[in-house]
Amino acid sequence: MAIIVKRENLKRIDREKKVVEFDKDARHGKITGSRFLSVLGRDKYNSEFKTACLIARVFYDDSKNKFTIAGEIIEPIMRSYIRENRDTILRGLLDLKDEDSISVEEPVNAKDCYYDHFRKVPVFGGMVDGYIVVNGRRAAVLEIKTTGSRSDWFDENGNVIIPEGYRLQASLYAQLSKLERIVFAAAFLEEADYLNPENFVPTKDNTLFTAIEKKDITEEMRIAEEWYNKYIKGGITPEWSDMDEAIVDVLTSDRISEMPGDAQMLFRKYAKYYDSDEDLTDLEYTIMDLMSSAASDGADKVLYEQNGLRFTLILEGVPKLEVTRI
Repeated sequence: MAIIVKRENLKRIDREKKVVEFDKDARHGKITGSRFLSVLGRDKYNSEFKTACLIARVFYDDSKNKFTIAGEIIEPIMRSYIRENRDTILRGLLDLKDEDSISVEEPVNAKDCYYDHFRKVPVFGGMVDGYIVVNGRRAAVLEIKTTGSRSDWFDENGNVIIPEGYRLQASLYAQLSKLERIVFAAAFLEEADYLNPENFVPTKDNTLFTAIEKKDITEEMRIAEEWYNKYIKGGITPEWSDMDEAIVDVLTSDRISEMPGDAQMLFRKYAKYYDSDEDLTDLEYTIMDLMSSAASDGADKVLYEQNGLRFTLILEGVPKLEVTRI
């Protein structure tokens, strides 16, 4: 995780109550489809605390991994594949007549809409992967997913199932788009596809297409809006848990965003020999001096990340350097 803290939005960290207070009058984000599940307390990967921090813009996460990178690259490949094979893929899914025209609408570019396709909606937002258009009118939300696990999409009898998080996310976008139907397009990836996603070629064997009616999420949206009013408008996060310790660690640390070029060479050297038997003691002391001199006055902990390593300098008591992979 590589998170960048926005200190101007962060007011106070209460370790006793395990909450973060932030500027409730600042410009905040919204509950997007990817955040919807965690706001409802049903996401095993992302907590309500982390999501509140993201919506309040206490920090943003700029980390990338093979899964997110593959998803970004393969999404337009899948959209083009659907467009080129729209009659074969979509006509039966949507019970269309032979004379019905079908097209695939591209989503508005993220930068052109400020990363929100629903800017007029006050609490909810996000970006769709496209729309299925029938006879010149939007007929369904298009939701494209990349996954390495086929088992998540089929039950024990081989019937297609939609993971709950995906169903909720797509249903939110359908609700905001005033549409009743969702077309899911799943791409099943092998390790080679994650290594070279630009080479992914959709086929009948590595894709799945299905259409469903959107879920009635009236109650879920009510709960989510109450959550938003309580925490985001209230200027305080839900209580953090053990899974949030890495985030709290960054929020309570002095994060160095950049080092001079000659100093960066030392960190690169450390990364080069990190997994070797080389004695790095002298280099560690040099790095500790660099980090402590770059830290703000009064800092108890300093973070710096480079070349896939996180350097954490503890300044309380005897200075101590911890190095971990990120």
